[in-house]
Amino acid sequence: MLRHRLLVYIPFTATGVALALPGALMPWLLTHWALRDAQAGLLLFLFFLGSTLGAFLSRGTLTYSVARGTLLTACGAAWLPLASSHTAYVAMTIYGVGLGITMTSISLLQSRRFVDDCAAEMTRLNLLWAVGAVSAPYIALRRGIADSVHATHVLFTLAAVFAVCAVFIALFETAPPPQPKTEVKRKGWLIHAPLPLLLLAFCITGVEASAGGWLAAYSQRSGHLLQTTIGAPTCFWAGLLVSRILHSSTRVSNSLRRFLLSGNLLLLTVALAAILLFPSAAILLIAAFLVGFAAGPTYPLLLALVLEHDNSPSVFILAGAGSAALPYLTGLLSTATHSLRSGLLVPVFAAGAMLVSGLITLRTGPGTTQRNADPSRLQ
Repeated sequence: MLRHRLLVYIPFTATGVALALPGALMPWLLTHWALRDAQAGLLLFLFFLGSTLGAFLSRGTLTYSVARGTLLTACGAAWLPLASSHTAYVAMTIYGVGLGITMTSISLLQSRRFVDDCAAEMTRLNLLWAVGAVSAPYIALRRGIADSVHATHVLFTLAAVFAVCAVFIALFETAPPPQPKTEVKRKGWLIHAPLPLLLLAFCITGVEASAGGWLAAYSQRSGHLLQTTIGAPTCFWAGLLVSRILHSSTRVSNSLRRFLLSGNLLLLTVALAAILLFPSAAILLIAAFLVGFAAGPTYPLLLALVLEHDNSPSVFILAGAGSAALPYLTGLLSTATHSLRSGLLVPVFAAGAMLVSGLITLRTGPGTTQRNADPSRLQ
């Protein structure tokens, strides 16, 4: 049993590093390929779009699906430092697809192995993922922003880790016993849920992706020291980790459900605005932590609320579209205004729209927030 856990826990922790790495390496990516912010935003768009596509390619025997995903991630990571400014878009897409397959397949694999303890196992996986994400900025930037040799070594090392995991999983991992077939009620691709909830689900993933993808570049352009440039995305992922630890308790999560749709979204909006309004390093680090802390438990809650209305996979596509679109729009606005500070107004306004939608949800459907849906099972 310990061997089976390690064979999935190690690559799942590595997916946390890999998912946070494009944002941590953003200052290097911009200079390495001489990209404008709009082009860098397109890179993030393709990365998250690939990750969403990968979630739907997790088919067949799950152990082999994990092996395929880790191998594809290794190929994408190894290609990135060798790619030109044109082929980088293809490499980033492959990298995202591999991560999407790996994360989804491991989650499904463990959910079938731990049928009676599924929520706890999903919590363990997400905590390991968050630990990997927290470590990514330090791993990526500890030798400087413009150190191309170090960035290349990081990507090659990450590729090697995923390649080794692919081999070990293919050789030694065993498939879980087949699950009895159950009839699942689906309502098609049109999501039958209130519009405010759909807007929330779209925006929260986009806000997370924009913050994780652009904080390092924003800190560097604001003239902060390397420690702050490393610290800003680290604080963001640390806030997400802490909040998920706190909300891993069903009692805590349920008791704070109404707050997550009101005060928590207000905190998210204010923290994002503070990043733009106050240029000091201390406020940047504190605000980045608060953004991650507020965003961490919100997406699982929204999944639970939307799936109460409709359990089709459409909501995952909607959430993936948000994570792809908002970082891209951030880059477009930054290029158009020649200011990344202006570009980051995109997640600020998205958070404000979420706050309004959350208040509407509480006012028009108070019963919705009190049903017995456990967000932890959906992470």
